[in-house]
Amino acid sequence: MKLTEKIHLLKIDFEIEISPDKKLSRFVNVIIVFGDKITLIDSGVKGSEEKILQYIEEQNRDFAEIDTLILSHSHPDHIGSAAIIKELTGCKVLAHEAEKEWIENIEIQSKQRPVPGFFNLVDRSVEIDGFISGGQELTIEDGLTLKFIHSPGHSKGSLNIEFMEDQILFAADSIPLKNDIPNYDNFHDLMNSLDQISNAEFTTLLSSWTPPLNDKNEICQLIEEGKIYMQTIDSVVRDCYGDGNTSNPESCKMAVNKLGLPPFLANPIVNKAFRSHLN
Repeated sequence: MKLTEKIHLLKIDFEIEISPDKKLSRFVNVIIVFGDKITLIDSGVKGSEEKILQYIEEQNRDFAEIDTLILSHSHPDHIGSAAIIKELTGCKVLAHEAEKEWIENIEIQSKQRPVPGFFNLVDRSVEIDGFISGGQELTIEDGLTLKFIHSPGHSKGSLNIEFMEDQILFAADSIPLKNDIPNYDNFHDLMNSLDQISNAEFTTLLSSWTPPLNDKNEICQLIEEGKIYMQTIDSVVRDCYGDGNTSNPESCKMAVNKLGLPPFLANPIVNKAFRSHLN
């Protein structure tokens, strides 16, 4: 999807294998920036390089022109094809330093954040060539400048990216969707990052899991629904974990049930998100 002449959005469909007989359909957005060279923001899941290659060729450009791959954070649906893209193109990989361990050693990530079907989503680690910090700017070419915003909460080193001249903000996974999987590292940081997005100046909002939004009321509604959902979770968690026993799996099951979420979400990742409310 062409957003501007140079900024394109590519939707990557994939499935999470919850169990041998249950799969969850998901998708993630990849941003392709066609400047003098090509810049990618996120790489999708394992195997996404084929769809990215096809899209680039459809724009009469060459896959080998990929010069830079920016990773908004370390989760498998964002780094899944990073290693093969780097191998095929020789591009440099950039990310926030707080994401280094999980990007450069996916074995550690899989143990600390055991996403179902983890190695179906990413099969190789990738080395980071340079670190990005909040407030840093990257000029791709004249009239195409990226400003990086450190937005912790979903993960420690999550980055939001502002296309300054085009007034486009890519919020990655920083905006929780109402009634979706509670999937974040720190509730308090995430609420601060949502406030940060609310106060930012932009005309188009992109995220990893929504279509582009240009209507201000629609954007405000999405952000506000995310905040309300997080506040609802906070209330439920404080009720269900009231005894302070954060290791009791029944507390997680009770919270998932009260939120009306599918029972399979009573898992270590969601429990970790819930426990962050109590810190």
